Amino acid sequence: MAQQFIVGLIVLAAALYVLWRYLPGRWRQGLGKVHPGLAESPGCGGSDGGCSSCGSCGVPPETGAEKPIAMPVPRRPMA
Repeated sequence: MAQQFIVGLIVLAAALYVLWRYLPGRWRQGLGKVHPGLAESPGCGGSDGGCSSCGSCGVPPETGAEKPIAMPVPRRPMA
């Protein structure tokens, strides 16, 4: 009985998170009146610009970062 209750709570928490994650921004701002933490947009950047503020989106690789790979020579003679 306790296991079913715990699983139910986990499923409810997951469903609420998915609902909050895909809420429109206007509705999320309305939830900010209840608690300021609910108004933050999901993602790595929070409310200060979304994912583009973390610096990992669209960063070009450094020039010269590619290194050659040495392929090992087979020890058996090829037939």
